[in-house]
Amino acid sequence: MQNDVSHLPYKLIFHKTHGDDCEYTTDEGILDLKAFGYKNRPKYVDVRDSISTNFITYSFNGCFAYSTKDACQNAAACITDEISKKDRLIARQEGRSFTHTQGVSTIIYTDGAGIKVQVFLLCSTSESMQAQRADDNNYIIKIESKCACPGKCIDKSNGLTGGAVFIIVLICIITIYLIISIIFLRFVKHEQGINLIPNRTLWLQIGADAMNGVRFTVSKVRGRDSYEKL
Repeated sequence: MQNDVSHLPYKLIFHKTHGDDCEYTTDEGILDLKAFGYKNRPKYVDVRDSISTNFITYSFNGCFAYSTKDACQNAAACITDEISKKDRLIARQEGRSFTHTQGVSTIIYTDGAGIKVQVFLLCSTSESMQAQRADDNNYIIKIESKCACPGKCIDKSNGLTGGAVFIIVLICIITIYLIISIIFLRFVKHEQGINLIPNRTLWLQIGADAMNGVRFTVSKVRGRDSYEKL
């Protein structure tokens, strides 16, 4: 028995929230559409229509436009006729509208003309997608996912990595150490000039060892080149 998605409350008027790119702020947290898409291909593919007599399959991608075959270019959603195998674009990423109420996020897409696609995102521990054609110009998609729960799946790729944070902290510690050491050597030990460098002997030794290592490596490389020429 096929699941019918027509019972979804797509005719209700939802309270609109303000969206920034693919992240939308709701009273429950941020909902990130990037969690529902891939950058180079549709995340949801070959989803059959919930009505068995509609011989079509759906592909859908959140946030990122995708292209598959000739008729499905720069798309947010496309359908494929299972009989003729022809594709049809039904939604573009541009101009989408977002609303959120009673725990349900709704995104309305168009193809830039007369087709409208309503995507309902339902907070759930399970992962599934259902789709249904209401008529030739209206389509309904229902996605259940934990990422439909605002605040659960937020893209952090633009943030600092652990390695970057470690390097910043390390540089701060070294800078503070140098400042405190120089102040101590200048005003307590009354040192001047090059003697203000903390642990100067140690750093000079490290520098000398590094130079010796470079010279040793260069000599080995030159020796190998000479041997190969012979």
